Amino acid sequence: MSKITFFDLPSPVCKPQTWSPNTWKARFVLNYKRIPYKTVWVSYLDVEETLIKLGGKGKTTSTWPGKPSKPWYTLPTLQDESGSEPALVIDPLKIAEYLDEKFPEHPVIPKKGRALEYMFEEFLQSSLDLINTREKMFGMKIKVFSPEAPTRDVQWKTLEKAYDKVAAVFDKNGPDVDFVAGGPEPTRADFILTYLICIRNVAPEKWKKRGVDQWANGRWAKLLKRAEEWQTVDE
Repeated sequence: MSKITFFDLPSPVCKPQTWSPNTWKARFVLNYKRIPYKTVWVSYLDVEETLIKLGGKGKTTSTWPGKPSKPWYTLPTLQDESGSEPALVIDPLKIAEYLDEKFPEHPVIPKKGRALEYMFEEFLQSSLDLINTREKMFGMKIKVFSPEAPTRDVQWKTLEKAYDKVAAVFDKNGPDVDFVAGGPEPTRADFILTYLICIRNVAPEKWKKRGVDQWANGRWAKLLKRAEEWQTVDE
């Protein structure tokens, strides 16, 4: 029986049912490092109660509208019961750091180029404006935040242009290089790009309609194809 439990958010419409960009970041690491684990699915409404029972602490700052002092309990969370004392790790970056230390084979934050790994997520968020988007979504219904055409058409075009900006940086690696760091194996920076997987899983029809496979001359479709072996989900 696996000693590691991974807590994830389920979706009633996705196949596989994992959909959150943040939980995908950590799941990719587990899969890439070939670490046996089991998944416990936790609904949004049960996250706080579940983590409190496990002894977890919420973040000291919150993005909940009108509740700036309320602790914020989030997934992914990993529980490791393989040692003398159970370990509870919350946050995808902390999970990656923990797994690299506990299971050093197939590192995702290599010792050489560590600064790149830590800077990349900030660069991606800045390029895609994910933080502001998330704040808008918390504060209003999706139909208000992203109504049907023409507003949604503009938002898709904006997202494509943002990914084009990221692709232009990747192009500095030269042709036929699959991964951000330029090596033969992925690092955490590549797994952070799983935001695109969430779009594909949540809205496959929109994915096809918007031609995402052709964005950046097919760069993102190629990356997702290259990473298929690490996309397994134990349902």
